[in-house]
Amino acid sequence: MKSRAPHHSGFFSLNVTQFCGAANDNILKQVVVFGVAAGGIWADQLGHGAQAIGSLCLAGPFVLFSGFAGQFSDRYSKRDVTVWVKVWEVGVALLAMLGLWMVNLWVVLGSLILIATQAAFFGPAKYGILPEILDRKLLSRANGTINMFTYVAVILGCAIGGPLYDAYAPDRTKFPDAVSNVWLPGAVLLIVAIIGTAASFGIPRLTAQNPSLPIRMQLFRPYLNTWREISGTPLAHVMMAWSYFYFIVGGVAMLILPDYKSLLQISATQASILMAILGIAIGVGDFVAGRVSGHAVRPGLIPIGAIGTTVMYFVLGVIPLNFGLVAVCLAVTGFLAGFYMVPLQTMTQTLSTEEQRGRVLGLWSCLSFVSIILGNVLFLIIKQTGVESHRVFLVCGILGVICVAWYYLQWRAIFEAAATSHPLVSAADAESEVTVAVI
Repeated sequence: MKSRAPHHSGFFSLNVTQFCGAANDNILKQVVVFGVAAGGIWADQLGHGAQAIGSLCLAGPFVLFSGFAGQFSDRYSKRDVTVWVKVWEVGVALLAMLGLWMVNLWVVLGSLILIATQAAFFGPAKYGILPEILDRKLLSRANGTINMFTYVAVILGCAIGGPLYDAYAPDRTKFPDAVSNVWLPGAVLLIVAIIGTAASFGIPRLTAQNPSLPIRMQLFRPYLNTWREISGTPLAHVMMAWSYFYFIVGGVAMLILPDYKSLLQISATQASILMAILGIAIGVGDFVAGRVSGHAVRPGLIPIGAIGTTVMYFVLGVIPLNFGLVAVCLAVTGFLAGFYMVPLQTMTQTLSTEEQRGRVLGLWSCLSFVSIILGNVLFLIIKQTGVESHRVFLVCGILGVICVAWYYLQWRAIFEAAATSHPLVSAADAESEVTVAVI
């Protein structure tokens, strides 16, 4: 069956829109994380290990509102939903600017929650748009590309957050004459939000996929209803594999990175460089995995990513605390993570129907952030025992071993069968193309 007429020009606009949104979320989060961490401007207000609070403020709205957002994504045009939430982001940036100028932690945390909420509504729309504006056979490459820009944006946001925090609250012990630029982080947030909003208008107009879907004012029931629809199917297993990955990486491993500031005795800017290296590496890994996949879904890439990242977690947990060595290991870890992510993301899109895709992606987003929250909790529990932060990577390695074992015991056969039965290119379209979906 032929795919609908593609709107490839909208893919560029979507990438810019997504890039700006991901960057802004993480610029604000990182300023908060450095502000509440040991030695930060708000360190005495939330206590030990408070960097997890910033992560929880960003993750919580995704859990609460992703199912509701998925309904909107199916009920209305995904392009319209995207434009609405980007305009919303401009308003949130103005509020964050005010809170930062006042040096008021609670207004800033409120802004972080609001920007995460708009991002939760954007999530199902942005990934649901891809099958509507692109040929089906391009989905693996498109996911690799958009993931590359997303993770570059995420860690670029974190990387910019370090210097912005240093400018916002300079270390008076090292720079006694430094001037606090309380306006700067808010101004950057506002400029990025305006650019992202302008880019969203370049996405082509799209029709709603399920215009008769009733919008139910419920927070958690939509997740249960969607899970019942997919329970027992390969799509449910894809969701579980994705969520477990986010539990390890997003929930535990990412919280270790800010602590390299004290572990390596470096500045917030230098610690942000490590985050940038990891994010760029993930983006490059996603892009390469998308290109390797070509016009197919290739679940055979998943164990490469799972085994590779697991090995690197153990390495990061035992290597000497040297900036260059840590940077190289984070780069390898991030690159290999992309091979795990792209096949699962593409299967999430292809195994869901057009009428349910928004709700499925809403559940997918919710499960991702539930996993992050659970990982944050695990990180906090481990930290209370007095374990050095970089040794927490050993826990990530143990969790990775479980993931690899479960892949070979359960997921491998399911994913290979699903990819073969749902090729990105049909026989009629492929002609001479090879469409075998496993390697």
